[in-house]
Order: sequence, then structure tokens, then C-alpha cells
Amino acid sequence: MSRPLSRVWPVLLLALGLATACTKDDKKLKVTGLEPNYGDLLGGSFVTVHGNRFLDDGPRIVKVFFGNRQGTVVRFMDDDTLIVQAPGGKPDETVDVVILFEPGGKIRIDKGFTYKDTSADKLGVEKLDTTTVDKK
Repeated sequence: MSRPLSRVWPVLLLALGLATACTKDDKKLKVTGLEPNYGDLLGGSFVTVHGNRFLDDGPRIVKVFFGNRQGTVVRFMDDDTLIVQAPGGKPDETVDVVILFEPGGKIRIDKGFTYKDTSADKLGVEKLDTTTVDKK
């Protein structure tokens, strides 16, 4: 029993596209995303920058800006991963992230990072169940 060619082509094209995207054949320096794309407004959140060709072309100097504030480059994990510590910002402020590679140039992620007030989370404040509190 054979499948019609019209059904097989989309599957073959998808498989070929995935195989090509996962190879090291891409010789272009690029940033593909940030994880997470939000952090504490007080600063200090670690952000993973994902991309391509961070190291393979030799040593690079990197600066990362969250809006007009510079983050701290912690380290390159590998050719595809850079760890950065975000600076502080304003509550619910969404900023562009600019990554300056030397050599390599500037890569901008428009509205790439949002500051959140996570102080309640840091203090361990959670929803309290007061139904079991002895009210004597």
C-alpha cells in the first residue's frame, strides 16, 4: 500500500528542515532567544542567551544591555550559550536587549526582557491557609 506523493512531501520537507536547522553548517553569528525573558526588578537574575557561533570564530568581547543598563557577562557555556546577569530596572518595564559582539557587531532583541517585582517570592510569602490556625 503506497501513500500519495502529495502526503509524503510535507513530511519530507519538515524532516529536511529540522535536520538542517540542527547542524553546525550555519556559519552566521546570531542570537535566537533569551531564557527567561523576564527578571527581578532589583537585578541579579541569570539570563541564558541562546544562539550560534559565540566561540567557534575565536575569542569575542561581549557586552549585553537591558535597555540602557549594562548586564554582567558571567560566562560562555559553549558555542551556543551565554550566561548573563541582568541589571535592575523598573516594575513591569519591558526593554530592548542589545548584545554587542566584538568582533561580530550588534544584535538587538526588541522588547526582549521584562522586569518583575519578585520580592514576595524571595521572602517566601505564599498563600496562607488560615483555616487551621488556632484562634484562642
